[in-house]
Amino acid sequence: MNRCCTMKPRRVILLGAGCLLLALLSGCAASRSEISGRWTLPTEKNLTADRVSVFFFFRHMSQQHGFDSIPKLQAQGVKDFDNLFRDALGEISNISPYTTFVESPFDVNAPKRRQEMEGFRASHDYTLEITIFEESSFKQQCLSGTISLITLTLIPMPYSWDYTITAKLTDKSGKLLRTYERKATLDNWVELFLMFAYPYYPLEGKREEIYAESLHDIFRQVESEKILKKI
Repeated sequence: MNRCCTMKPRRVILLGAGCLLLALLSGCAASRSEISGRWTLPTEKNLTADRVSVFFFFRHMSQQHGFDSIPKLQAQGVKDFDNLFRDALGEISNISPYTTFVESPFDVNAPKRRQEMEGFRASHDYTLEITIFEESSFKQQCLSGTISLITLTLIPMPYSWDYTITAKLTDKSGKLLRTYERKATLDNWVELFLMFAYPYYPLEGKREEIYAESLHDIFRQVESEKILKKI
């Protein structure tokens, strides 16, 4: 048997104990950059416009460069995404009704789901296809994890993720009308004494902020441009 594919039970136990000790000892503090590509002009409400139907198609992608050969589709990016979207939707005044659809990694083998998605595109006035892409470096995270483990997190090490939120607006015929893009970076520092900082700078909270602010800003721009019109 190939020695690279085997590990003695004792080593497995020691590795598991080391990871557990690392988790117990370490603390973390997350921070994030400002959203780039923001809408900087004054926001103008579109209150008098006729109502239009919009199909929101969501795609959550991730890629760890150096480990993943291609971007991978995932079920969701944050656990509370539905509430983040619902809150941001208030930025647009003249949507009614709307439908949401989240692309799943299993849709490739689900023809009924694909047909349903195409039906939504054809039956709504507009489609807003939103892709949230998370990128990270396997080399950086592997190095940080190794140093954290060896030093029992005494040396602070960073873990970083880059986010690109892209929204493509098309009409019922499939014609591309607008493309919107927002970018941000999320950093998480792991170190023993940061355990006291964690309750105030949680990783998930900062990730949610990036999602929420990007959606709000894109929808605010859609509203200000008054591009959603009844045809």
